[in-house]
Amino acid sequence: MSVTKFAVRSAALGLALFSGLAVAGLPLAGAARAADPATPDWPCVWRKVVELDAGTIWDGPSVDGNTQWNSDDKVRKLSQYLISRRIPVEEAEAAVKKFASELPADTRDQSLTNLFAAVLSRTNTERKLVISGIERFHKRQLARAKEIEAAGIALPNQGQSLPTEQTTATEIDKIPEEEDKYKWEVRVFQERQQNIPIACEIPQLMDERAGAIARAIRAEMKS
Repeated sequence: MSVTKFAVRSAALGLALFSGLAVAGLPLAGAARAADPATPDWPCVWRKVVELDAGTIWDGPSVDGNTQWNSDDKVRKLSQYLISRRIPVEEAEAAVKKFASELPADTRDQSLTNLFAAVLSRTNTERKLVISGIERFHKRQLARAKEIEAAGIALPNQGQSLPTEQTTATEIDKIPEEEDKYKWEVRVFQERQQNIPIACEIPQLMDERAGAIARAIRAEMKS
C-alpha cells in the first residue's frame, strides 16, 4: 500500500472512531434505523412484528384457538413441509392441491382450515426464533463496536501525525501490531454488519410464503 493511500485510510478510520457514532463508517446505534422507537434494539428498517396475524393473509374461517391440527398426523407433516423455505412455493402449492383432492367432501373445508392453522402456527414459531436471533446478533454487534472504539482510542501513538509522502516503507512496516489487529477487527465487524440487512429480509420472506400457501389452501375450499 502506498504512503498516500495508507494516510487516507488511517484518516478515515480515525474520523469514524472519534465521531462516537460509527466504527469504520458503520452506525454504532442501530436504533436509529429502527422504524419503531418502542423497539430500540431492533435493527431492521421495517417495524418489528413478533407474530403474523391470520387476518393479513386469510379470509376464511377463524383459526383463533384452533389446535385440531395437532391431532391430525397428515396435517402436521404437511404443514411442516409447506413452511420449509427449501421447498419451492410451486411445489408447496401442488402439495396443497393434492392433499385437498384426497379429502372427503364433507370434511374438506374443516381439514383445509386446520391446515392453514398449522401453517400459521409453525410460521409464527419460526418467525419468533428468527427475530430473536436478529436481536441477539445486533446486540453483540453494538457491544463489539464499543470494544473496537475503545481499542482504537487506546492505540499507541494515537493523535500523532499520520504518515506523509516522506515516510519510508521501513517506517510504515514499524506500525504497531496493535494497529494491525485493530484494522482486522474493524474489517470483521464490517463483514458481520453486512449480514443484518440480509437477516432482516427473512421474516418478510416467511410472511410472503405463508400468504402464498394461505391463498393455495383457500382456493381449494368450497365455502
